[in-house]
Amino acid sequence: MSEIAPFALPQWIEAHGGKARLPLAGSATPALSVQDLIDLSTDKETTSANLSSIQSLKLNLGPLNGSEQLRRQIAGLYNDTITADHIFPTHGTTGANALVFQTLLNPGDHVVAMYPCYAQLISLPRSVPNVDVSYWNVDLKGHRKPDIKELQALIKPSTKLIVVNNPNNPTGAVLSQDLQMEIVELARSHGLTILADEIFLSLHHGVSDPKDAPRSFVDLPAPRSSSSASSSGTTTSSSTPYENIIVTSSMSKSWGLSGLRIGWLATRNPAFMAQCSNRGLYTIMALSNIDEVIAAEALSDRCRPQILAKHLQIARQNVQMLDSFVERNQSVCSWTRPVAGGTAFLRFVHPKTGEPVEDVAFCQDLMREKGVLLAPGTRCFGIVEKRDGGENTEELKPLSGFARVHVTADPVVMEKGLAAIEEYLEELK
Repeated sequence: MSEIAPFALPQWIEAHGGKARLPLAGSATPALSVQDLIDLSTDKETTSANLSSIQSLKLNLGPLNGSEQLRRQIAGLYNDTITADHIFPTHGTTGANALVFQTLLNPGDHVVAMYPCYAQLISLPRSVPNVDVSYWNVDLKGHRKPDIKELQALIKPSTKLIVVNNPNNPTGAVLSQDLQMEIVELARSHGLTILADEIFLSLHHGVSDPKDAPRSFVDLPAPRSSSSASSSGTTTSSSTPYENIIVTSSMSKSWGLSGLRIGWLATRNPAFMAQCSNRGLYTIMALSNIDEVIAAEALSDRCRPQILAKHLQIARQNVQMLDSFVERNQSVCSWTRPVAGGTAFLRFVHPKTGEPVEDVAFCQDLMREKGVLLAPGTRCFGIVEKRDGGENTEELKPLSGFARVHVTADPVVMEKGLAAIEEYLEELK
């Protein structure tokens, strides 16, 4: 069995979260209850009836591809060209991402992944024997936008997959639509597949006008008609949406229903969908039909807008507090203000030296002294590259001094946590 790197982020939170007085290392919105869904619904009678149907629900094995009702509601999150037939339900976004890698990658393939990003998107392809991974670096200081030319330079004859995390975890940055289109055209010209983890897409808290909200890769308009050669040598028209795009998401981050373990992938590629169905017989078989009922109701027009409005309000309130915190402490703290998602990435320097703090020790000490839990950048999002059969190790450390902060935490916890961090920084002087 192939080796896989330790999943440092959940291990860090699991190890320290129970002891934290002010936990700010996570990324999900506050968990909702079944009663919360009823209270938020614009048609409480219908929502209550639909959720009460669970009491008489037969606990048999449901359909492999998920219920038609659930897939229709998920498809409703995208534009009208995405239907229930384009949706494949999975066990969370982590299950969806894993299914993509298991289905697509073979020894000898090459993957280009955005860096930093959610560590699963790097560690899983790296765990496949003889799969090479290159990194498309994001400028963490916000001095420049991601460069399509740098991405293009990473493409090899063996490249199979481009992986992006949009909105980005941990930074909260989003790709512009123009850059998204450039990525699609680059993939099309080389016959590559795009995997976009879009678990935070609905949490566009930095956007005032919904028309300016980030767009899913599967929602991008078709470019002007042109033709390009695919990797097989055939000529394809780009006047239609590119079908080799796979996006993943779930009920956890934006919707406050992590415990349902309902995720999905959306794609226009029927051959890939068939491959997922076959592999799903080995790895998924079916989702919980209880979870499917709750998820379908949460995504209904009765509940979805109110859930999202509630969580956007929390995020905006917390981002404003963070903005004020960074402004007050700009001599020792900086960031690029996040646009979407449940996280922000702050960089701390030591008050005495002006050098980036050793982020793991900083977060450990902050937890010990003040009870505030952050996620250290180097430990939770850094990459360790093994060379010469693992004898020599090179660690990539552009993340030194960075810590991830939970933008969708309880605002009371955020307020108290930032005050405690401020006290700690003052004590370091």
